[in-house]
Amino acid sequence: MLLNLFKKRPIPKPKQAPKREQSITAEIQLSRENHSRNNIKPVRIPVNFLKRLMPLGQLLTEEEIQALKIRTESFAPGAALFIRGTEVDALVYLCKGMVYLETASGIGQEINEATLKALFPLSSGEFHQFTAIAKSNVTVIYIPKTVLLLNRNPINPLNNPLLASDSLQSNPFFLRFYEHFQQHDLKIPSFPDVALKLRRSAMHDIGIAEVVKIVNMDPVIAAKLIQIVNSPLYRTLNPITNCHDAVNRLGLKNTMNLVTAISMKSLIKSEKPTIKKRIQENWAQSIKVSCISYTLANLTRQVNPEEALLAGLLHNIGNLPMLMFADQLPESAFTVSDLDQCINSLQGQIGTITLERWEFPDNLKAVPVKVSNWFDHSGDTLNLSDIVLLAKFHFLLTPHENKVELPLINTLPAFQKLDSQLLTPEQSLQILQDAKQQINETMKYFLA
Repeated sequence: MLLNLFKKRPIPKPKQAPKREQSITAEIQLSRENHSRNNIKPVRIPVNFLKRLMPLGQLLTEEEIQALKIRTESFAPGAALFIRGTEVDALVYLCKGMVYLETASGIGQEINEATLKALFPLSSGEFHQFTAIAKSNVTVIYIPKTVLLLNRNPINPLNNPLLASDSLQSNPFFLRFYEHFQQHDLKIPSFPDVALKLRRSAMHDIGIAEVVKIVNMDPVIAAKLIQIVNSPLYRTLNPITNCHDAVNRLGLKNTMNLVTAISMKSLIKSEKPTIKKRIQENWAQSIKVSCISYTLANLTRQVNPEEALLAGLLHNIGNLPMLMFADQLPESAFTVSDLDQCINSLQGQIGTITLERWEFPDNLKAVPVKVSNWFDHSGDTLNLSDIVLLAKFHFLLTPHENKVELPLINTLPAFQKLDSQLLTPEQSLQILQDAKQQINETMKYFLA
């Protein structure tokens, strides 16, 4: 397998939180059931405020946002907004005040109106994952949770227009790129011939000899394959000196994944410092997310780890066509912030288009567009996209990578599909620690 050293290790139970004299859930002065229903009333909220809420701004047009039936409710200090384990009937957003959220293990955190976390729902899914207590006078709004079922990003968007937020309409780089896209002139990286032939051949019953013949068509890939199979990643007892023995050691499927991974590093190059830096950052992130995806897949045992590894490598592939387009423009034609805003908004859709042209299977084509929305709701069982989304979340938890505000992990539909005893928010740091060695060793060989 591609990361042979990824052996499942038991995750220790999270350290017991310091005992308090009384749980916050026992300190509730006013239960949710006894709270005056007179405090709930329909209300009209400014559209500009609603467009900032996640994922509303990603999923709905301005007209659809205006048509939402929104309710508001006020709570006095000490009142329960909702109780952990009770049914969720709407997405709950904090508009005013401060609330305290407590998990089943007794660990809690405070959220106030001034933080970016208030732009994400306090609760979503089928059941509340927290008990929420008002720490001050609090006002919340309720939005129908059916908005999470809207799939605005088509899995096969080749014949569909790009879905862009209103904020992009004044972005010079986006306007140029969108015109380029509308003219059906979108240039995507050419998938390396060896990797493409290997993927197509893998659809049929082929043997080692045929795989070796294809790999040897590219001496650079063949040499890298031998180098990696002799690395600590695979712990071979005797040195391997030829492609046949390397493929035999790896297996057909793992050879295909590894060749794909090796090929991706050299998909595009640039001499412009800004673009070159973004390409390097993009590749480094794909390696890290793929390592964490592999770890999570091994942990959950519901998704094939090798497939999760490849999906992690491909999750941000949509950045590359935009970087290719930027590389063709004069540096004075756009700013770095314009480029980054466009990438952050469109990488999921462009990634799915790229994988469609590369003839990848549907479950892999779905990954880029689904992991671009934290609140993607794609069925009740854990799938490949869920694993990569959670891996991306864990990647962004690391302090030097967290350039964006993250929602509460308990509120993610993908997280709520996990066995409650298998992974908790408190164990997330342990997941990162487990993947750290694998990430370091893998990057040593894939970034060289």
